Amino acid sequence: MRRVQKVGKSTYTVSLPHEWVKQNRIAPKTEVSIVTLPNGSLKISTVDNQRDEKTKELTIEAKEPDAGDIIRRTLAAYIANYDVIKIDFSKVGFDSQARDKIRKMIKFKMAGGEIIEETSNYMTVQVLLKPHEFPLDRLLLRMAVMARDMISDILKAEKSSDKEFGRSLLLDVVGRDDDVDKMYFMATRWLSSIMEDQSLAQNLNANDFRKALDYRLAFRNTERVADHIVRIASRLLEGASGTPAIWEMLLKQLADSAEIFVRAINAFNNGSIQEANRVVHEARKVVAKEEDAIKQVVSGGYPAKTVASAILIIESIKRISEYGIGISELTFNKCIEIC
Repeated sequence: MRRVQKVGKSTYTVSLPHEWVKQNRIAPKTEVSIVTLPNGSLKISTVDNQRDEKTKELTIEAKEPDAGDIIRRTLAAYIANYDVIKIDFSKVGFDSQARDKIRKMIKFKMAGGEIIEETSNYMTVQVLLKPHEFPLDRLLLRMAVMARDMISDILKAEKSSDKEFGRSLLLDVVGRDDDVDKMYFMATRWLSSIMEDQSLAQNLNANDFRKALDYRLAFRNTERVADHIVRIASRLLEGASGTPAIWEMLLKQLADSAEIFVRAINAFNNGSIQEANRVVHEARKVVAKEEDAIKQVVSGGYPAKTVASAILIIESIKRISEYGIGISELTFNKCIEIC
């Protein structure tokens, strides 16, 4: 604890910790940078340290010939905000197929990740993007729009009389999940940056750690919505079919859930507690309809395959609405002190 001293009429001073002064070679007339953080605290650093952006590096050593293990650990390093990730294959042999899986993960899951060096023993990935280039609210909205468009294409596919066109749309929906995942991992990386350096919070539209956590949950809910959309498209690609009455009902409920979800995202980004409250009430009505739909399908005397497919699709539609409720409730956490 240090006491503030008043010097002259309007100048206040406080002494710097001796160990910090020694470590940073502070001398009389050394210039330091003082930044006010969003939570009101101050960040003091030397000008030289401020100029030199430290590159975080990590080496991941492969201990078994499992591409999945390397993929998970590389993604974890990416999320943990490492700038250079070196994968060491020297102790375990990886065939070309396993390496190709790793390359595809870097390409489709790690925004800004580029393989800058590759040999038989090593693969080096450098992340080139910077957090301030992608504010959190824009990233979240972009993810939500992508998910909404995926639902729109499912609806187009099911209403189209051209079966090949419909199938191509559904395949495209499944493939776009990689794009949503890429946004999700990038956002999670930016949130890790805030935990390390809160001075980034303003650029990322998160005023403190609590709001960063709200964003983290909103991104996770949005990523899960996309997963359920892909499950619906996958079931339809597998040949899920039923009477026109069933599918007309399910398509209507999917459209309703999509509207709930998008409205929840907009309320979160705009900080509208009133709209979030309306979304919660309407989403609960949609969820109740989906529970009734399951009862109708089960008691309708339809073939077992039709019933199984319909129930799985209804459950995913229900989850989309429930994630909309979750995002709406986050709006209260984010805005309760200012709304």
